[in-house]
Amino acid sequence: MNNLFDLKKRFVVVTGGNGFLGKVFCEAISENNGNPIIVDKNINGALEFSSHLNKKYKSNSMVLKCDITKVSNVKKILNNLIKKNIKVYGLVNAAALNPKIGKMKKNSGSFENLSYKQLEEEMAVGLFGSLICTIEFGKYFKKNNIGNIINISSDLGIIAPNHSIYNKSKIKKITKPVSYSIIKSAIIGLTKYTATYWPENNIRCNSIAPGGIFENQDKDFIRKVSELIPMKRMGKKHELKGALILLLSDASTYINGQILVVDGGRTTW
Repeated sequence: MNNLFDLKKRFVVVTGGNGFLGKVFCEAISENNGNPIIVDKNINGALEFSSHLNKKYKSNSMVLKCDITKVSNVKKILNNLIKKNIKVYGLVNAAALNPKIGKMKKNSGSFENLSYKQLEEEMAVGLFGSLICTIEFGKYFKKNNIGNIINISSDLGIIAPNHSIYNKSKIKKITKPVSYSIIKSAIIGLTKYTATYWPENNIRCNSIAPGGIFENQDKDFIRKVSELIPMKRMGKKHELKGALILLLSDASTYINGQILVVDGGRTTW
């Protein structure tokens, strides 16, 4: 019986591929016989990571430096891949700016004190970057009559943040910025639009909406978040691998326009 989850040496572009979750996605692709193309503005350590993947999993991963907020940059890397005769099968829009709560200042993130500059910067990467890559690679997929796009949203694209979990007695009025909810909600809209726009060209588009993923956060924050989750714990980054491979592989050839929520059940309450 054929392994439906085998990526068959297909090349998959991962934006933000040198980031926290991006590396997890690239590893998952390599583990399942695929070839991740690590696309990131910051490639410090990326070549070493790519070499590690190639040695351990015998993949053909590569690293491409790119500012996805600039159309010219995205067009350039796509043209370079075409010139190298590399056929891209999938696109994972994972690049995003996600402010770390532990590093945020007092009153940071409050709706009343919204930083428009911060909003523009986060939307440029998380929303417009995803849109630009979807359009440019989508045209390429359409020409080749095959493609698979995975957008990374969040449980906070589905539900509102519980603002109380971000506040501590010594740090007042710190909360998740509204920019995050705006972007992750819009990513879901982009997913549904794309899924219904190119189906006749054999292009599918789905989204993964992770819940809180453990990343050495403050113990008090972890406790508060865990109380909101039926499974009573935050997710582990490797627990997103299965969702990604399901949607990228032939195991999901009739799944299109869906939001796969990986949150331990939080959004069901």
